[in-house]
Amino acid sequence: MRRLRQAKGLTQAEIADKVGISRRGYIYYEAEGGSPSPELLARIAQVLGISTDVLATGSGAPRVKAQPPIENLRLLRRLKRLQELPPHDQKAVLRMIDMMADARSRAS
Repeated sequence: MRRLRQAKGLTQAEIADKVGISRRGYIYYEAEGGSPSPELLARIAQVLGISTDVLATGSGAPRVKAQPPIENLRLLRRLKRLQELPPHDQKAVLRMIDMMADARSRAS
């Protein structure tokens, strides 16, 4: 569960909030090996974007390449906020970033 959660870029608190349990409760399932109820298992699998079979058995779990850590936590928080915007707003922000980066590379 930890590897899949990290691949999604979620903290334990974020996934706990998304599935409707306390952070401490989620840690119990992730670190202590507790067995969640079928309903909770389904919610966790949905948040992680995998089947409940994969989550329950661990077999067939996709290999997840570890992402390099983003050292600027402020930037990471802003990127997470960007994901919360509607798609058209996300595209507008990304276009602005691309335009600024292109202008900077042409000036160099």
